Amino acid sequence: MQRLAFPSSLALSLALAATSCSKRNDTETVDPDAAATATVPTVDPDAPGRYDTAEEPEGPKDQRTLQTEACNEGKPDVCTSVGVMWEQGNEGPADPARAREFYEKGCAGGHLIGCTYYAAMLDKGIGGPADPKAARELYLTQCESGNMGECFNAAVSFEAAGTPDDKTQARELYGQVCASGQVPACVAEARLMMLGEGGPKDAKKARAAFQKACDANDGGGCHNLALAMEKGLGGKKDKKGAAAMHIKACESGLKAACPGATPDAKPDAKPDPKTDAKADAKADAKADAKADAKKAPDAKAEAAPAKADAPKAK
Repeated sequence: MQRLAFPSSLALSLALAATSCSKRNDTETVDPDAAATATVPTVDPDAPGRYDTAEEPEGPKDQRTLQTEACNEGKPDVCTSVGVMWEQGNEGPADPARAREFYEKGCAGGHLIGCTYYAAMLDKGIGGPADPKAARELYLTQCESGNMGECFNAAVSFEAAGTPDDKTQARELYGQVCASGQVPACVAEARLMMLGEGGPKDAKKARAAFQKACDANDGGGCHNLALAMEKGLGGKKDKKGAAAMHIKACESGLKAACPGATPDAKPDAKPDPKTDAKADAKADAKADAKADAKKAPDAKAEAAPAKADAPKAK
């Protein structure tokens, strides 16, 4: 095969060009800062859409929040349940003023237990100024619909007011509740009868009522019977029998009759409010409302209304 021949001058030129390119690649200096600038562009962090991220989802709401929303949607029984939470400090701090606000909402919406709680706060000045007159109006409204528990509450409030007319109203209401079979009301009526307040005095009849109540294991009946026996009111004195009645009253749960209680108690001494029918009624109804609060799974689930029937008197 015949080789191609190149002119010697052309071969020399090609060799020199190759050597020049090789040396340039080996010795060329690169600015590292310039390279970085070229490969990492500057970005405005405030430019719209550059660093937008999805908002973190909110955590689950507690029952107080959920039921507050349901209350604001017009569910009065749930308003009462929220009031119980605020009063008892469930799922957050306790605040009687906030509790009173929600009880008022529940009552305004027609929930009877809400009215009961709101009236009790008005009566005692809890969570705001006392307003016994407004409380009695609420009690009487429910009493007129046949709620004997509220009739009893109204009677207690009227008696506490203390005027002759109020005592008359109290005695009539106690008699009405007594006729429905609630023994503590019979004891309260008999106590006013023993003192001649709110109507004619009849110590003998009053003592017989105390005896009947004590026979039914009512602590207030036994206690008042013991006081009557000690003083010979409505019958003969019987200090031994009185001592036995005090023991029975104490065993029935009436602290005022227990050893160490204030001596020389008067026949008109009121039972410990923690043991009277009013306190029992409120405790029972509050337990119902508390249970309702726990049952509601979310804001859309309406809490079951607390029992609106007249709670059994002690």
